[in-house]
Amino acid sequence: MQVLKRVLMAGLPLAALASTMAATGPARAKSVAAKPVWATGTFVFADLCTASESGERAGRRITLRRSPTGDVLVYETASQSAQAESLTLDDDTKALSFLVGGERGNVAFRGTLATDALVGTVEDETGAYPLRLRRVLRSHAHEACPPDVTGSIGTRR
Repeated sequence: MQVLKRVLMAGLPLAALASTMAATGPARAKSVAAKPVWATGTFVFADLCTASESGERAGRRITLRRSPTGDVLVYETASQSAQAESLTLDDDTKALSFLVGGERGNVAFRGTLATDALVGTVEDETGAYPLRLRRVLRSHAHEACPPDVTGSIGTRR
Protein backbone atom coordinates (compact mmCIF):
# COMPACT_ATOMS: atom_id res chain seq x y z
CA MET A 1 0.00 0.00 0.00
CA GLN A 2 2.90 2.38 0.81
CA VAL A 3 4.31 1.95 -2.71
CA LEU A 4 0.93 2.79 -4.26
CA LYS A 5 0.68 6.01 -2.18
CA ARG A 6 4.17 7.10 -3.33
CA VAL A 7 3.28 6.48 -6.99
CA LEU A 8 0.04 8.43 -6.64
CA MET A 9 1.81 11.28 -4.82
CA ALA A 10 4.57 11.43 -7.46
CA GLY A 11 1.97 11.59 -10.22
CA LEU A 12 0.11 14.56 -8.70
CA PRO A 13 2.55 17.28 -9.87
CA LEU A 14 2.45 15.87 -13.42
CA ALA A 15 -1.34 15.81 -13.38
CA ALA A 16 -1.41 19.42 -12.16
CA LEU A 17 1.04 20.45 -14.92
CA ALA A 18 -1.05 18.66 -17.55
CA SER A 19 -4.24 20.39 -16.43
CA THR A 20 -2.47 23.77 -16.39
CA MET A 21 -1.18 23.22 -19.94
CA ALA A 22 -4.62 22.19 -21.10
CA ALA A 23 -6.06 25.40 -19.67
CA THR A 24 -3.37 27.77 -20.95
CA GLY A 25 -2.11 25.94 -24.03
CA PRO A 26 1.35 24.60 -24.67
CA ALA A 27 4.29 26.88 -24.04
CA ARG A 28 5.87 28.18 -27.21
CA ALA A 29 9.63 28.62 -27.41
CA LYS A 30 10.89 31.78 -29.03
CA SER A 31 13.79 31.36 -31.39
CA VAL A 32 16.77 33.58 -30.74
CA ALA A 33 19.67 33.87 -33.13
CA ALA A 34 22.95 32.77 -31.59
CA LYS A 35 25.66 35.36 -31.71
CA PRO A 36 29.29 34.89 -30.75
CA VAL A 37 30.39 36.92 -27.78
CA TRP A 38 33.88 38.33 -27.45
CA ALA A 39 33.80 38.21 -23.69
CA THR A 40 36.85 38.34 -21.48
CA GLY A 41 40.03 36.66 -22.58
CA THR A 42 43.15 37.07 -24.66
CA PHE A 43 42.95 36.98 -28.44
CA VAL A 44 46.18 36.78 -30.48
CA PHE A 45 46.45 37.47 -34.21
CA ALA A 46 49.90 37.04 -35.78
CA ASP A 47 52.10 36.25 -38.74
CA LEU A 48 55.43 36.31 -36.89
CA CYS A 49 58.07 34.06 -38.42
CA THR A 50 61.82 33.53 -38.70
CA ALA A 51 63.69 33.96 -41.98
CA SER A 52 65.43 30.65 -42.69
CA GLU A 53 68.53 32.24 -44.31
CA SER A 54 69.28 35.03 -41.83
CA GLY A 55 67.45 33.90 -38.69
CA GLU A 56 65.81 37.34 -38.39
CA ARG A 57 62.28 37.68 -37.06
CA ALA A 58 59.64 39.16 -39.38
CA GLY A 59 55.92 39.91 -39.27
CA ARG A 60 53.69 41.27 -36.53
CA ARG A 61 51.45 40.22 -33.66
CA ILE A 62 48.38 41.94 -32.26
CA THR A 63 47.26 40.84 -28.80
CA LEU A 64 43.83 41.93 -27.56
CA ARG A 65 43.08 41.42 -23.87
CA ARG A 66 39.43 41.89 -22.95
CA SER A 67 38.23 42.24 -19.37
CA PRO A 68 35.33 43.86 -17.52
CA THR A 69 37.70 46.66 -16.48
CA GLY A 70 38.62 47.52 -20.08
CA ASP A 71 40.32 46.35 -23.25
CA VAL A 72 44.07 46.51 -23.87
CA LEU A 73 45.76 46.02 -27.23
CA VAL A 74 49.48 45.42 -27.79
CA TYR A 75 50.97 45.80 -31.28
CA GLU A 76 54.28 44.04 -31.90
CA THR A 77 56.67 43.81 -34.80
CA ALA A 78 60.06 42.12 -34.94
CA SER A 79 61.66 45.35 -33.70
CA GLN A 80 59.08 47.04 -31.44
CA SER A 81 56.25 46.46 -29.02
CA ALA A 82 53.76 49.15 -27.96
CA GLN A 83 50.38 49.41 -26.29
CA ALA A 84 47.63 51.12 -28.27
CA GLU A 85 46.99 54.71 -27.21
CA SER A 86 43.43 54.65 -28.50
CA LEU A 87 41.28 51.59 -29.07
CA THR A 88 37.72 51.27 -30.35
CA LEU A 89 35.93 47.93 -30.53
CA ASP A 90 32.27 47.55 -31.50
CA ASP A 91 30.88 44.32 -30.00
CA ASP A 92 27.99 44.19 -32.48
CA THR A 93 29.85 44.73 -35.77
CA LYS A 94 33.28 43.50 -34.56
CA ALA A 95 34.83 46.66 -36.03
CA LEU A 96 38.23 47.40 -34.51
CA SER A 97 40.40 50.49 -34.80
CA PHE A 98 43.48 51.51 -32.88
CA LEU A 99 46.42 53.90 -32.91
CA VAL A 100 49.90 53.02 -31.69
CA GLY A 101 52.67 55.58 -31.29
CA GLY A 102 56.31 54.69 -31.01
CA GLU A 103 59.88 55.60 -31.77
CA ARG A 104 59.38 54.68 -35.42
CA GLY A 105 56.18 56.68 -35.87
CA ASN A 106 52.46 56.08 -35.56
CA VAL A 107 50.62 52.97 -36.74
CA ALA A 108 46.85 53.14 -37.29
CA PHE A 109 44.58 50.18 -37.98
CA ARG A 110 40.94 49.92 -39.09
CA GLY A 111 39.34 46.55 -39.68
CA THR A 112 37.21 43.70 -38.43
CA LEU A 113 37.66 40.89 -35.93
CA ALA A 114 36.56 37.41 -36.96
CA THR A 115 36.86 34.13 -35.13
CA ASP A 116 39.75 33.05 -37.39
CA ALA A 117 41.46 36.31 -38.45
CA LEU A 118 41.90 40.05 -38.09
CA VAL A 119 41.38 41.79 -41.43
CA GLY A 120 41.77 45.46 -42.26
CA THR A 121 44.06 48.28 -43.32
CA VAL A 122 47.22 49.48 -41.60
CA GLU A 123 48.57 52.96 -42.12
CA ASP A 124 52.10 53.95 -41.12
CA GLU A 125 54.87 56.22 -42.42
CA THR A 126 55.11 54.13 -45.62
CA GLY A 127 51.40 54.55 -46.45
CA ALA A 128 48.27 52.39 -46.20
CA TYR A 129 48.22 48.68 -47.00
CA PRO A 130 45.97 45.68 -46.34
CA LEU A 131 46.62 43.40 -43.38
CA ARG A 132 45.29 39.93 -42.62
CA LEU A 133 46.53 38.19 -39.49
CA ARG A 134 45.33 34.70 -38.63
CA ARG A 135 44.21 33.96 -35.10
CA VAL A 136 46.84 32.03 -33.18
CA LEU A 137 45.46 29.57 -30.69
CA ARG A 138 48.82 28.34 -29.42
CA SER A 139 52.40 29.46 -29.84
CA HIS A 140 54.47 28.02 -32.67
CA ALA A 141 58.09 28.46 -31.67
CA HIS A 142 59.93 30.35 -34.40
CA GLU A 143 57.90 29.20 -37.39
CA ALA A 144 59.82 29.59 -40.66
CA CYS A 145 58.73 32.38 -42.98
CA PRO A 146 57.18 31.27 -46.28
CA PRO A 147 59.41 31.78 -49.32
CA ASP A 148 58.93 34.99 -51.30
CA VAL A 149 56.64 34.60 -54.28
CA THR A 150 57.31 36.77 -57.30
CA GLY A 151 55.24 37.18 -60.44
CA SER A 152 51.95 35.39 -60.88
CA ILE A 153 53.23 31.87 -60.19
CA GLY A 154 52.47 30.55 -56.75
CA THR A 155 50.21 31.77 -54.00
CA ARG A 156 50.78 34.17 -51.15
CA ARG A 157 49.52 33.70 -47.64
